[in-house]
Amino acid sequence: MITSEQKYWWRIALELKMRKSSGDAFQDFFSTMMTVAYGSDFIRVRAFGVKGDKGCDGYLQSTGKVFACYGAINAASDKINYLIAKMGNDFAKALKEIAAIMKEWHMVHNLVDGLPTDAILKLDELKVTNKGHKFGFIGMEGFEETIFALDKDKIDGLLGMAATARDAQNLQPTELRDLVAAVVAAADANPIDLSNIRPVPAGKLDFNKLPGHWRSMIAGGWQNAHLVERYLSNHHDPLTGERIAQRFRVRYQYFKEQNLAPGTIMSSLYEEVTGIGIVAPQRQVAAQALLAHLFESCDIFEEPPAKAAS
Repeated sequence: MITSEQKYWWRIALELKMRKSSGDAFQDFFSTMMTVAYGSDFIRVRAFGVKGDKGCDGYLQSTGKVFACYGAINAASDKINYLIAKMGNDFAKALKEIAAIMKEWHMVHNLVDGLPTDAILKLDELKVTNKGHKFGFIGMEGFEETIFALDKDKIDGLLGMAATARDAQNLQPTELRDLVAAVVAAADANPIDLSNIRPVPAGKLDFNKLPGHWRSMIAGGWQNAHLVERYLSNHHDPLTGERIAQRFRVRYQYFKEQNLAPGTIMSSLYEEVTGIGIVAPQRQVAAQALLAHLFESCDIFEEPPAKAAS
């Protein structure tokens, strides 16, 4: 049975995977997911020389669904014109080359924080001018729907193992020690120039509106936050806790200044702790505890106005 704790860890792993996979890597992740979910019904497609891929990055035989993939670098939505042009070009190619087998056309994307309105309008334009086909987008929610319908072992294969409630109840001191040491080493190796941090314009970030899986992660870490505080208080270097807190205060300020969405900020801070790649359950729990401690201490994100005023 899949637990709620495992689901939010897998959502976090999926979000990081989506944000970090671009271009061919994103298409490969999508194709792997579809192969695991649909077996031989899904056909993985790649370009062959001058023939190209005919506007098709994957094909589901039973439903006639053709997929076109757009994997933006770091899931950035700033290349709107490129995305709109790609949608038009990919569909036009597919309509010309493989119309006989295409019943539906779907744009698969990694824009975790949402699509630009122009993309929605472009898809609607394609619907109006091509009434014989169905259209749609597949983003984070579509990936979740497909992946969470799989057996646990298959999800593990795609996203890595997820921490359980038992793991959270058995935080490993050695894992916390190694995690703190790695964070401190990274802080020492990459000092941040505080003079580059400018005041944040008002209204740039909605008040701590974290997506549900990140809220669950922080709430689940509160049971171990006191262990982190105790560990840092008893550390042989009495300034370790403050060095970590200062690093994350500055990093949070840096991300916030860029007007990033709360979920984007949290995913960046999470990777500051864990590093990039698949994270073992023991390290997930240790990272969760450290971030919960920083959140509770108001080193990252904001205090409610009423509390701050008092």
